[in-house]
Amino acid sequence: MFKKILTFVMFIFILIGLGTGLYFATFSKSKNKEQQEIKQAIFEKMQTKQVEVTEIFTYGKCFNFSGKLAGVSKDNFESAKLYLTDGNEFEKTYPLDANFQDSDFLFTTISEINTGLILDDLPEGEYVVLVRLKLNNSVNPKYYSLSNASNLPNIEYFTVTQENQNRKINIDFKSQKYDNRDYAYLSLTVANAEKPAEVYDIVIDAGHGGKDVGEKSGTDTEADITLAYAKLLKERLQEQGFKVKLTRDDANTNTYTATNMYDENGRISIACQSKAKYMLSFHINNGNKGLKGLEIYSPCKSNLEFAQNMANKIVAYTDIEYSNNNSFKKGEGVYVRNYTKSVINELAATATKKGYEPYNITLETPYLYTIREVGGIATNAYVDGRNKSYSANRYYQSNQGIECYQIEMGYIKNDLEILKAQMEQYVTAISEAVAEKNAKQSQ
Repeated sequence: MFKKILTFVMFIFILIGLGTGLYFATFSKSKNKEQQEIKQAIFEKMQTKQVEVTEIFTYGKCFNFSGKLAGVSKDNFESAKLYLTDGNEFEKTYPLDANFQDSDFLFTTISEINTGLILDDLPEGEYVVLVRLKLNNSVNPKYYSLSNASNLPNIEYFTVTQENQNRKINIDFKSQKYDNRDYAYLSLTVANAEKPAEVYDIVIDAGHGGKDVGEKSGTDTEADITLAYAKLLKERLQEQGFKVKLTRDDANTNTYTATNMYDENGRISIACQSKAKYMLSFHINNGNKGLKGLEIYSPCKSNLEFAQNMANKIVAYTDIEYSNNNSFKKGEGVYVRNYTKSVINELAATATKKGYEPYNITLETPYLYTIREVGGIATNAYVDGRNKSYSANRYYQSNQGIECYQIEMGYIKNDLEILKAQMEQYVTAISEAVAEKNAKQSQ
């Protein structure tokens, strides 16, 4: 009797196993068919001609690219948008800046490198990026797929931590045959994933350190004050759930000099290795007797809303004032400093004197290396080692840039006592501004 019961039970388990296997096989086949049909619906929209992507990168949480499409008449052009779809219910468009060069239609998403397509906003799924072009002589818009003409690599991106969760986004150029044609297209694949140990949300840079003490007043040094601020800010941001990296701390600060920031364990290298989305770099100004107050230096070609909010909060929470320095000023306490013609000429003369080819510096190249060199191609990073006074920045051609702000907290001659007495309030203001920026971009 027992053997019959055992045989019957085994038979039931086999039936369940076969049924489960058949269900999953059918479900998988159905799912693959559904995905194939979705892809086909996207391919059917595409024109035969493709957009050539000439530049593609992430900056902070933003995805950006530039490209060109041959054979578009300026007189016939009406509008162009970046079009993102999963081929099903998700469709979203983003503005493109357009211009023409001969018969080539040129476009870019990067009028402001820290706005546009916010990667962290995308739910799980696979998306295709297209350019939607509306012409005067056509009733319906035309859709063009994207092929990589930039020689820049595909991107593996991890979102900023939200409620202890992260997603990985693979930004890949792919190809697929459909209807006897080969299609090249740009895909964004979003999936839940654990953030790797070496990847961070925010990196905090304490200016100077080691043999390079920075500004000094009596026994107080810029290096010591900025490190204290950096460590406290790290604590506050971690309490909000962010994963935070310091470029220097008590363990490595003695190894720093004024010229080793691009070495393997230098400040810039540590920042770039973190693949963080934001970087805050603390510094203190010297200046003459009449200068005082807060100055936040921002990347060029960027939206300044976050920098302005941070400056406003710091002034509201502390006794520090907006700086009375008017050079490079864009708003109260907000500054954008690029190279000027005279400085570019000076650097070119130095290069000629030292026997190396001058760097390709323009009026849109950020002057402050902390902003410039962690942004990669987005901020025209250029330190490639030709000037032997510095090591090469191994990340100067990176297409994954960190959105960096340099906080000149005050002037050591006039603001030192405030900086020493009100660190807690100062850091609270910054941490609140960071939280608001991240929350707003993820809405």
